Amino acid sequence: MTELTTALNAIIRDSLALPALPATRTSQLSQYLQAAGQWINFAESQLPLLTVMACHVYTSDQPSQHRWARHISIYVLLGLRNRVNHHTLQHGIAGLLSFYQLQATGADKKHYSRVIRQLKQQGQHYWSQCIMPKHAKRCRFEDCFEIAWQWQRWIDHTPDMPLSAILHKLALSLPNAGLEQLTPLLTYPGLNPEGSQIKYQLQTGMVIHQRADTSMVYFPHEAQLEQVDKARLTQTLSQTGSVTKWLARVGQLLASPHQEQLTASSTQHWAIPASFPVSSPPASLRRLLQALNDPDVAIQKVVDLVAAEPMFAHFLTDAASKDNRMQLAVNDLKQSILTYGLERVGNMLVQYALYQRLTQHRFPLLLWFSKLTQIATLLSSELAATTRAVTPQSAGLITTVALSPLFTVNELKSAVHIAADSAKLFDVSTLVNTSDALSSATRQRLLALANAWQQDKAQGQLIACGGKLPDDVPGRLRLTHCITGISIIWARQWLLAQQPCPQTQLFMRQTDKAYPGLLAHKESLYQQVAHLLICPLI
Repeated sequence: MTELTTALNAIIRDSLALPALPATRTSQLSQYLQAAGQWINFAESQLPLLTVMACHVYTSDQPSQHRWARHISIYVLLGLRNRVNHHTLQHGIAGLLSFYQLQATGADKKHYSRVIRQLKQQGQHYWSQCIMPKHAKRCRFEDCFEIAWQWQRWIDHTPDMPLSAILHKLALSLPNAGLEQLTPLLTYPGLNPEGSQIKYQLQTGMVIHQRADTSMVYFPHEAQLEQVDKARLTQTLSQTGSVTKWLARVGQLLASPHQEQLTASSTQHWAIPASFPVSSPPASLRRLLQALNDPDVAIQKVVDLVAAEPMFAHFLTDAASKDNRMQLAVNDLKQSILTYGLERVGNMLVQYALYQRLTQHRFPLLLWFSKLTQIATLLSSELAATTRAVTPQSAGLITTVALSPLFTVNELKSAVHIAADSAKLFDVSTLVNTSDALSSATRQRLLALANAWQQDKAQGQLIACGGKLPDDVPGRLRLTHCITGISIIWARQWLLAQQPCPQTQLFMRQTDKAYPGLLAHKESLYQQVAHLLICPLI
């Protein structure tokens, strides 16, 4: 028995051994999440096998065998290729495990309802939403989970349907949001996934492994294992393959002289999108910040460091093109840097890189939190521009850091609704809806984030003032605190329709008293962010 077969048998055994639902102990729900975590680890360490499970029947003789495992494999493959947050993915897998466990026991609708009610009471809202499949007509297909269900419906009718036919049917039936999530599958697993029967130079073979541009193909007629350009492979009339056939062939190859060649080609890390830590900035940005902090740095060195990172260069030239009065295109990087000055360039690039890392993984509320952050940072930048004490770039960065818990708190990755608490709209913790103990931990993570991204001491002091009224904040920090707070208040009012509570109204009165005229920009700023607001009629 090969390592692959052992890993597959273990994941199937553990998944089938899960306790009945509804759970009699909280620990039983934890078992589902642990099993879901095992599936993610299995997928990352055995991606070719997971791909075979998603794209082919388990055995040719019994196409419906382990149908549930194929469904989970499809969902995990879609999730990994589309950068779905692991916490979200884990809860979606738990939903599928729960569904098939209930289906195996012949549960009726009342039984399903009891399980869903229990999960909601435990705060497992995304998991509870994943137990009962939605009708295809009610799906918006913005979630990999819904696409996996549609995929499963097609193969329920025709289990041995080749991947190319499945993708074709999905492409014809999904809206744009769903099509975006199919696009990564064209790169991997492609139209000829592992386990597929293919033709190459009049020979028929089986795809064993894939790399970025080539496939490792076994040709049984000549007993040869060859690395072949993917573009030169053609599909056979029948792509029928199975998990057991692929496992058997891999097992034979591992016991043959081809073992070394097969082992060398088996790495599949290229197919899993890289994940970058939010807790530290990119190395290129660290080098740039170090140069910007040097009072004797030459402008050309800064230009060279920015040019070394194409995304930074494009971002700065694009921003300079939009910011100049004539709205003329700025193609010269040095000119872009001189337009803003070194300090502002540093703030702009930190905010840009931080936002990219915060939003790199999908989760149910990502769209709402991204919009909220975009609106609040734009508002804070525009408010700061009306003063001479705070630069727009600094204000935008400070607001981005303040809202970062929306993207880093794990509990929010499985939430499906934004907290309805309208108390203290200026306090981000009321959006996170966490306990006092967790709020303290969130504040500590914020401080660590600010330090890691090389922010000055004022940023840490502003974090410590989070949730306070303007009169309770030191004078040197008050203006920035008010700009951030007002921006978040208006963003929540306009995007989420949350109404100000007495504390929020007090925050606004104290702001108006300390900085008369700051609130007078409300109507004009509303027009500037109107394009970012989601129409409630959609």
